[in-house]
Amino acid sequence: MRFVLVKGQSQYGSLRLHVAQLAEALGELGEHARIVDLTAQDAASQLAFALADPPDCVIGFNGVGGEIALPGRFVAQPSFVYAGLYVDHPVHHLDRLTAGPAGQAVFFLDRSHVDFMHRWTLAGAFAHIGFLPPGANTLPIPADTSDAAFAARDIGLLFTGTYRGQPRPPWSDWTESPARTLVERTADHMIARGRTPLLDAAAAVLREAGGELSSDLLRQAAPLLAMVQAHVEAALRHRTLTALGDAGVPMNVYGLGWEPLCQAYPSFRHGGVGSFEETLALLRRSRMVLNINNGFVAGGHERVFTALCAGAAVVSEASAYYDEAFGPDELATCDIDRPDEIAGGIARLSNDIDALARLARAGHARATTEHRWANRAWDLVEAIRALR
Repeated sequence: MRFVLVKGQSQYGSLRLHVAQLAEALGELGEHARIVDLTAQDAASQLAFALADPPDCVIGFNGVGGEIALPGRFVAQPSFVYAGLYVDHPVHHLDRLTAGPAGQAVFFLDRSHVDFMHRWTLAGAFAHIGFLPPGANTLPIPADTSDAAFAARDIGLLFTGTYRGQPRPPWSDWTESPARTLVERTADHMIARGRTPLLDAAAAVLREAGGELSSDLLRQAAPLLAMVQAHVEAALRHRTLTALGDAGVPMNVYGLGWEPLCQAYPSFRHGGVGSFEETLALLRRSRMVLNINNGFVAGGHERVFTALCAGAAVVSEASAYYDEAFGPDELATCDIDRPDEIAGGIARLSNDIDALARLARAGHARATTEHRWANRAWDLVEAIRALR
C-alpha cells in the first residue's frame, strides 16, 4: 500500500520523530511511505504532489493534517483513508475529532481512551476506533547491554517532560452549580484513585448523585471533562515529583517549567529543555528512567519503550497494559497513589547495580522484540488494509 505521513509542529520534536521512524518501519515492511512536512514553506506543493496520485492512507499524529482529507482545496472527494494516531486523551482533541473527515480511522494509546470514544461519538462517525500504542524511537546503532557498558552509564536517574507546577483547579472561582460539582468531584475521585479512567470517575460521581452518564450527557460535558483531565494529569505529576524531591532523590531532569522545582530541591539537576532526539542520546547514558503516565491507565507511552530499547532500566507508573506486556523482571512499576513509596523503590534499585542491569537487559529484550515502530507499523497496515 501507499502511505503519506504528515509532519506538523511538535513540542520537543517527539511527534516529528514518530513520523520519520514510522515511515521507515512501513518501508521495511515493503510499503511505500512519503513524508510531507506541513511546516515547510513549500508544504502546499508537497501535498499537491503527494496527493496527485492518491495514496491508500494519509497518517497524522494527534489529527494533524485531517483537513487534507476534507473535500476542498487538495481533493474533490477523498479516495484514501485518513488515519489519526492520538498520543493524548481524546478530550484534549475534541475539536479535531469533531471537525475531521467522515470515515476516518482513529487510534489511541490507551484502551480507556478507546472506551471514551465509543461512548462519546455518534455511531458510524468513524470507520475505525482502535488501540495502538506508539513504538520506541531508536538510534541506528543498537544499545550495548553488557554489564560493563551499563556500569559506565553516568546518569543515575533521568526524567524528561514538562513540569506544569502545582495546578490550581480552573473551576475554583465558579459559582456553585451542577457543572462545578461534577468536575470537582470527578477530579477529586481521579486524584484519590490514580488508575481510574476519566469516564469511570465521572460515571461514579453521577451514580453517587443518583444520575447516569448517558452518551448524550457525555457529549455535553466533554469540554468540561477536558479541564478535569488536564488538571489531574498535572496534579498527579506534581504530587509524585515533590515526593521525590522531599526524599532527596537525585534526578537529572530535562524539559520545560523545571526552574522553580529545581530551586526548591537541590537533588534535581535541570539539564535544559532538550529535544526528543537529544533524549535518545541521554537514554544511552542513563541507568534508570522514570515515567509518569500522562493521562492514561490502560495504555503505553513511547517514553517507556524508547528507554528500554536504549538499554535503560525503567521505573514507571503502572498501567493495565504494562501489566500485560511486561513481566516484573522487565519493567519496574510503581503505584501513583503511594508517592512516598516510589522514592524507596528507586533507592533500592539504585543500590543493586547488578539487579538493575538485569532488569534493563530483560526490558530491552522485550521492547526490541515487541514494542518498536516496526511492530506498530504491522498492526497499522493490517487495520488500514481491512478498511480498503
